[in-house]
Amino acid sequence: MDARRHRLPLSAFATSLVASLAIAAPSAYAATNCPGADQLPLLSTTASAKSATLCLINQQRAANGIAALRSEPTLDAAATSYAQSMVEERFFAHVSPGGQTIQDRLASYISGTRSYSVGENLAWGQSVLGSPASTVNAWMHSQGHRDNILNAGFEEVGVGIVSGSPRGGLLDAGATYATEFGFREVAGGSSPTEASAASVSIDVTAPKARKAPAKAKRLSAKTKRKISAQCHRIARRTKASSKTRRARYDRCVKTRTLAARKSAR
Repeated sequence: MDARRHRLPLSAFATSLVASLAIAAPSAYAATNCPGADQLPLLSTTASAKSATLCLINQQRAANGIAALRSEPTLDAAATSYAQSMVEERFFAHVSPGGQTIQDRLASYISGTRSYSVGENLAWGQSVLGSPASTVNAWMHSQGHRDNILNAGFEEVGVGIVSGSPRGGLLDAGATYATEFGFREVAGGSSPTEASAASVSIDVTAPKARKAPAKAKRLSAKTKRKISAQCHRIARRTKASSKTRRARYDRCVKTRTLAARKSAR
C-alpha cells in the first residue's frame, strides 16, 4: 500500500521593465557576498549565475534561522530542462503546453520514496531584471515565492537558468529561471542525498477515488518508541530554531505513524 505523502508548492513570477517599478533594488550586501549576483546571465556565465542564485536564497534562509539548501543533481537537471523548454516553446507556467506537471518533471526524484515534498519557483526578467539579485529580490517580495524560500521543510534544490525569455524576440536580452525544491525520505527513513529548496503552496494533485478507510490498528509501544527515536534523529539534523525542529519532529511522527498503521492492516 502506498504510504507516501506529498505537497506540491508552486509559484511563478515574471519580471519586466514595467514590473521593476514595484520591486525594491537588490542590496549591495547581497551582490558583494554572492559573486555574479548583479550580472545578467549569459551562456558563458550560467554556472556562476546559478551559484549566485543559490547563495542569495541561502542568505535569506540564514537571516531567518533556517538551514541552507544543498544542490541536488536530479533537481538541477529538471530545473534547467524546464527553463529551456519555457524559452524554446514560448510559455510561462507550471504546466507545459503538453501537459507536463511538476510531478512529471521530478518523477525520477520522487520515485521509490516513502514521502516527499516538492516545490517550484519560476521567473523571467529582461536586462538588469534578469540578474540573480533582482530575481531573488522579486521572489522575496512575493508571498508565495517567499514562503517556498523560507520553508524549513525543504532540504534540496536545483536551479536552472537559461538566456532569453518566454516572450522571445531578437532584441530580447533576458534570462528565465526555474527553481525546484524538494525533500524526500526513502523506506529506511533517511534522505537519499543532501541538498536544498523553496516556493508558493498550491496543491495541483487531482483527487483520487478512495476506498472506505479500514479501522486503524494500534501500534505497539516498541514501534512507537522506534518511530520517536527516528524522528528525533531527523529533527536534530535540522539546523534551525527549536520551534522549527519540533514542528519537523511532529510532522515526522505523524507521517510514520500513519504509514505503520497502514502497513499493519
